[in-house]
Amino acid sequence: MKKIIVLILLSSSAISQGPVDGFMKKKKEFALGLSFSNEKASQLYAGPNLGRGSRTTRAFSFFGIYGFTDKLNIQLGIPYLNINKGVEQGLQDGSIYLKYNFLTNENKFGELKAMVAAGYIQPLSEYQVNGGSAIGQMAIAGDGRLILQQKFKSNYFASVQAGYFLKSDPTPNAISSSLKIGYAGKIYIDGFFEIIHAFGGTDYRGVGELQVSSSTGGFRGLGFSYQKIGGTVYYGVHEHLGIFGGASYILNGRNAFKNTGFNLGIVFQ
Repeated sequence: MKKIIVLILLSSSAISQGPVDGFMKKKKEFALGLSFSNEKASQLYAGPNLGRGSRTTRAFSFFGIYGFTDKLNIQLGIPYLNINKGVEQGLQDGSIYLKYNFLTNENKFGELKAMVAAGYIQPLSEYQVNGGSAIGQMAIAGDGRLILQQKFKSNYFASVQAGYFLKSDPTPNAISSSLKIGYAGKIYIDGFFEIIHAFGGTDYRGVGELQVSSSTGGFRGLGFSYQKIGGTVYYGVHEHLGIFGGASYILNGRNAFKNTGFNLGIVFQ
């Protein structure tokens, strides 16, 4: 089960639980996967204020991970987005992460692991950045984060992580944190709560200093934040093949659509 769980978090832009997780590949182990996700919204947070606004996002994603050693893994994610049934579509932001397990501690509850991760995010196409069909904010970003995961003797686990996104101007920097609780036995299941909070930036329909303008970078300068809940279920069809599905819902946000999302995927190892 450990061999595939790390991939579930890379499955789409819609169903996210943080870009990395608390499971490690062993040396020379690998896994590859494909996923499809769909998220819809009929409301939009213009700044922090909820109003009308519809959007449909379909994402096709490739993801993979490889163990350089038992303690050092590399992972890759490449998403292709289709916004509002083809109004805009194209490759979004690719990501590459290195994750290092610097501490493993056996305790009376089970096993505690502490990891650090460093990531680089790069736009993969000249996609649309303005309007309700924007694919993204065209920002280059670096991400550094800490992950703690306690695995219990009963196959249950709990993990927390916190990270900081340093983004290229004019997109504001942001913090990211998540809590996840789950069961990793013959069937894998989890539930998560995730927060992304941007520091500063402008607001859609903002006024004064918060108004979107060419001098503030247009939509690239928006402060994008949300609070999200969701979950994932994985089932191993074969030793080298598994399928998974997930769902998520935006509880609150800033300059974010109030999305409900679902995804399905397949993993080969």
